[in-house]
Amino acid sequence: MKHEPEQVDVNVLSVGNARHLKPYYSKEKIAHYLVRLQTEGYAHTWIDESYVTVRSGDLLLFQPGDDYELKIGYHNPYTNETLPRFNSMDYYLILTGTWIDQWWKDADRPKKLSLGLDDRLLTVWRQIAQEKRRVHDQIEEISKYLTMTFFLMLDRMMDEYGASPRKSRYAALCDQMKYFVEQRATEQFTLEQVARHVGLSPSRAGHLFKETFGQSIMDYAIEVRLSIACERIEYSSYTLEHIAEACGFRSYSYFHRTFRSKLGVSPSRYRELNRRK
Repeated sequence: MKHEPEQVDVNVLSVGNARHLKPYYSKEKIAHYLVRLQTEGYAHTWIDESYVTVRSGDLLLFQPGDDYELKIGYHNPYTNETLPRFNSMDYYLILTGTWIDQWWKDADRPKKLSLGLDDRLLTVWRQIAQEKRRVHDQIEEISKYLTMTFFLMLDRMMDEYGASPRKSRYAALCDQMKYFVEQRATEQFTLEQVARHVGLSPSRAGHLFKETFGQSIMDYAIEVRLSIACERIEYSSYTLEHIAEACGFRSYSYFHRTFRSKLGVSPSRYRELNRRK
């Protein structure tokens, strides 16, 4: 979705986290959009005519007009039997606006999906909450664009974890491998570690990745490392040897050879041509 800044309408009504150490029950017809992520413990909610368990890493998505029922601290959702000890925590986001109306319409949004506790999403969620807490110098545009970023990232993660109908399971696994490489590009890792991350054999993982992205996993890692190296060459005064090591290259000679092969110039010549002042 593309929107001009003046056309964007996103209004965060409430955002934060809640911890429950005692039984909690709520039943209502939702008036606004609700996003809820279980971060600790578990809860139960009513979806498709039955109670379902909401575990850590499960995300709930409810829209205006939905019936929303939540039970926390109940061992059996059909009875009042409670656990002697329990601890439940969640992040929540309540909002409205035409932009979120459109986001919801753009795809079939399940009421419950499992994405895990991904730091990318949690970081933006916390930033939205911090901005909304500011009393004297809150900037509405920051909350607005952080919230848009949150939902666009949620779309990406749904693709990565296979929760989106737009992508096959194998395409989602390839996205997860790609993210694994991007996060660890400056470290030394093996094809076996990448494959283990998505539960595939090394040969199957390598085949699927190349079939999807047109290059091997390790070639993509080199591409990411070179991209990081170029940025550091342009914007820092670190020596080329230091940059090579910090970007995950085993030796400067290998870095120099790879850099020249991929970019057509040596690292030193690249710095001369692109040094930012």
